[in-house]
Amino acid sequence: YAGVIQGLLGGKIDMVLSMSPASYASVYLQDAKAVDIVGILVDDKDGSKGYHSVVIVKNDSPYKKLEDLKGKSFGMADPDSTSGFLMPNQAFKKQFGGSVDDKYNGFFSSVTFSGGHEQDILGVLNNQFDGAVTWSSLVGDYNSGYSSGAFGRLIRMDHPDLMKQIRIIWQSPLIPNGPLLVSNKLPADFKQKVVETIQKLDKEQHACFVKAVGGAQHIGPASVADYQNIIDMKRDLAKGQRG
Repeated sequence: YAGVIQGLLGGKIDMVLSMSPASYASVYLQDAKAVDIVGILVDDKDGSKGYHSVVIVKNDSPYKKLEDLKGKSFGMADPDSTSGFLMPNQAFKKQFGGSVDDKYNGFFSSVTFSGGHEQDILGVLNNQFDGAVTWSSLVGDYNSGYSSGAFGRLIRMDHPDLMKQIRIIWQSPLIPNGPLLVSNKLPADFKQKVVETIQKLDKEQHACFVKAVGGAQHIGPASVADYQNIIDMKRDLAKGQRG
């Protein structure tokens, strides 16, 4: 995530097809005019425009709810991930107090950034973490890992029985899918052509577009207002880190 943020701010990346909302908020807070939102990814089947942060534990563990993880080890994904840090961080601060720096008032024995969603899941399976966060649509068939999210990726890779090995014990409110972004550092006429090309790809060669964005999704309308809650959360987090 950090590399994409710096790439957009530094003019090294011209377009992003699927951005973490928290990463977009980081770009916006550093330079509100750096990028334009082209749209939001919308699920082809159910029209959903969002996903959830979820906390998982091993299915054979005794943990049934978040409070059961008191004194246990916990895995976060990435500081610039909405579902892998920003959303659970806000929820844990409200419920337990403190911050990630003091393990939420010492509620957890440790809080570790694993580097990604798949690493969080593997950390739970390998007993590195008692609980960890990842992301899921929570829509569709449970055993296949739902319609989108990190579960499906691992199931397709080499963990066909993943959903029998884990249990979800917490879920966040809906998080909007990440925006498609185009850099404002491009010349205006060329920028318009880039946007039109990606919209055309979505409509006329949809199978190719689906591969590019990593899921059966299409472009829907979106604006900064759709991400205001995430921007506000990110701003508050930055204030806390400076304070």
